[in-house]
Amino acid sequence: MSAKASSGKRKPASRAVGRPRAGAAPSSADPKADIVAAAARLFRAKGIAGASVREIAAEAGLQKASLYYYFPSKDEIVHAMIEGVLAPALAMQRKLARAELSEAARLWLYLCFDVEQLCAAPYDCTWLLAHGSLDDARMATYWRQREKLLGWLAARLKGGMAAGEFAPCDAATVARAMLAATEYSVTWAERHDRARIAATAGEVATLLTRGVLAGERRIDAVKAEAAGFPRS
Repeated sequence: MSAKASSGKRKPASRAVGRPRAGAAPSSADPKADIVAAAARLFRAKGIAGASVREIAAEAGLQKASLYYYFPSKDEIVHAMIEGVLAPALAMQRKLARAELSEAARLWLYLCFDVEQLCAAPYDCTWLLAHGSLDDARMATYWRQREKLLGWLAARLKGGMAAGEFAPCDAATVARAMLAATEYSVTWAERHDRARIAATAGEVATLLTRGVLAGERRIDAVKAEAAGFPRS
């Protein structure tokens, strides 16, 4: 044993980088996640305009000045919430577009992913999009990103129809119906039970995909193909 090790001195325990908590409010190791979750609760109760930064900080167990260390404004919290579900959805679409899969398998995998990630979030992103300020330039950007989600779904439907996987349909209309179904699932899914969320996601994806399959195509075959795709 070295002299340094035998000196009896111990290094102080490492501490997470960040700002002090305001009190004994329950918290996690991720203050930013705590702030987002706290803001979500207050936004639903009071509206985005009605919830103050001081109230959000207190709800998250932080001092007001500490909250500004993580988010410079309330608007930044709203943007983080929306980006937190839109960015992963767009990333998954890009990943699936590159994969060697049928259009039906791509569609099923995306719908399943979208329901799962929306329901697992500590807030309802669809409510935020509906109640956020549409005059905000960044909010307008998010609306355009949502249109990209729709465009990708429509492309899968068109490609599937061309390949004989899907029955003829109006791709744009069906894409909107599918996105509406995945987004609306957050209003009734059992959001605190991850196993139930996964089961719900699978059921919703199956229902929506099966509804557009051509006569000879079977949903079990689609799901078997999708099972080989690395989802993590």
